[in-house]
Amino acid sequence: MAKELKPRYPTMTLYEVIEALHVANPRAFVGDSKQLRADASLMLPKPADAWTLADRQNLPASQRSATPAPAAVASASAAPQVTATSAPSSSTPTAASASAPAAAATTAPVVETAQPTAVPPAATPSAGGAVIRASATTSSDEQTLAEVQRLREAGKPQQALEQLLPLAGRLGGDPDFDYLLGSTALDAGEYNHAVIALQRVVYQRPNDAAARLELGLSHMALRNYDRARAEFDRIEAMAPPKDVAAVIAQANAAMAQREQAESKWWRGIVRATAGFDNNVNASTSENQFLGFELDPQSQETDSPFLGGGVGLRAAVPLSGDMEFSGGVGVDHRHYPDASFVDSTLGRVDFAISKRWERIVLALANEYHYGLLDGGYNNRGAASTLTAGYTFPTVLLTGQLRRGTLRFNDAIESRDVDQLSTSVAVRWQPVPTLALGLALSIGDDEARQPGSDYSRDLTAIRGSLIWQANTDIQLQTSMGWLNADYPDPFFGFKREDDQFSIDASANWTGLLPYDWVFTPNARYVDNDSTVTLFKYDRFVVGFTASRGF
Repeated sequence: MAKELKPRYPTMTLYEVIEALHVANPRAFVGDSKQLRADASLMLPKPADAWTLADRQNLPASQRSATPAPAAVASASAAPQVTATSAPSSSTPTAASASAPAAAATTAPVVETAQPTAVPPAATPSAGGAVIRASATTSSDEQTLAEVQRLREAGKPQQALEQLLPLAGRLGGDPDFDYLLGSTALDAGEYNHAVIALQRVVYQRPNDAAARLELGLSHMALRNYDRARAEFDRIEAMAPPKDVAAVIAQANAAMAQREQAESKWWRGIVRATAGFDNNVNASTSENQFLGFELDPQSQETDSPFLGGGVGLRAAVPLSGDMEFSGGVGVDHRHYPDASFVDSTLGRVDFAISKRWERIVLALANEYHYGLLDGGYNNRGAASTLTAGYTFPTVLLTGQLRRGTLRFNDAIESRDVDQLSTSVAVRWQPVPTLALGLALSIGDDEARQPGSDYSRDLTAIRGSLIWQANTDIQLQTSMGWLNADYPDPFFGFKREDDQFSIDASANWTGLLPYDWVFTPNARYVDNDSTVTLFKYDRFVVGFTASRGF
């Protein structure tokens, strides 16, 4: 927001603009923070008054401007005082700091409601076919607009938007430039930039149906459904063409479906999966160990697989920003060429969480019961304490987990008590991209005397999630796990180093009836000082799932 308003205060630094807005509007923010309340209105002080307000905050020298000359102050003070209004995007407070991304889904756009300046009659065509004020454009601007047109035609709206934003300080307020900026931002998925620009357009041109349609779609993307419907209602009152009316009808139906899904306290899911696994039992490719012939079930075996599952999840809001959530699920997988690893897994979990402005605290409990080849194999239980802190584009979390794992009598030597802790950071520089990194350490303590299955664990994993378009989300992760066993295996010191990489995509537009198609692939390379535990494994498949 401060960046959008900076041209109004040319003698001030960005930090001084932030402080002036904060001091001038104490009720618009959450306490002493720079978090803007939803649907707040900001009074924009005159430049001379803003400079005085900022000067009182004792900012460090590196964030302060030089004291403006008296003539500059006098000239600047002639500017009118106007109002900026933030549109509600959610109940989450809005970041008003310079570091907050304008595209984040919780950032409230600014709409200047001052009387617009008349547009001079002299004008020049823009790259998008609109007309931009000739008195405001330069030859450099025209070159930039031509590059914008090229990028838009090449299907690169994000790069086009990056070219347009530096011009917004001078050309913002011209409805044709603002429409070009807003439509480009909408195509790029930068919905708050779109709202800011398009609201300026419809303020000056109330009957601009195209701008209102794109403004409504931008509000819809930000889940500001009431504002989106208000824009669509205005367009319908203009008796729009059939194709525009069809777009509005589809948007209204989609919003109704989203609201129904978001208002339900429970959600069910069914899924089906199929694929191929080249090492279903994660075993060595060798057929002997220490001179003994290995059982075929202990050797690398490949097989296609089929599977399915059902689940049910629920979330119940409690008082004081608390929530109770939980779920149950059952999954089964069949391997036609290796039925001895056919598996069935049942799960139950529940959690209670508490949220503050930037902090979340949750306590979760989970239980599972697993069958292998139709018989009981293992069961487990765990409790996890999670704490998270949210910055404008970064989420930091920490976890402490305590659990148990118990096997059937034939392999009860593998029974362990588990303890681990982890820290993770998730960075979302733009709404369509998220990067994550997690580090964890822990240990498994064997329950049976003389068992060799105690181990110390260290793991690190990086991840990337990219929303390629409205229908496709791509996910990938890569990790390394070290397992150090203090007790010898068959007289050998055992230490495993495991590398793994996963890739998948959620494709919502491929299958009918709201089914989601998820192709996926996973590769694991487990290196061990004991050859019996050295293996690699590649699994490829797909899952089709549907919620209801």
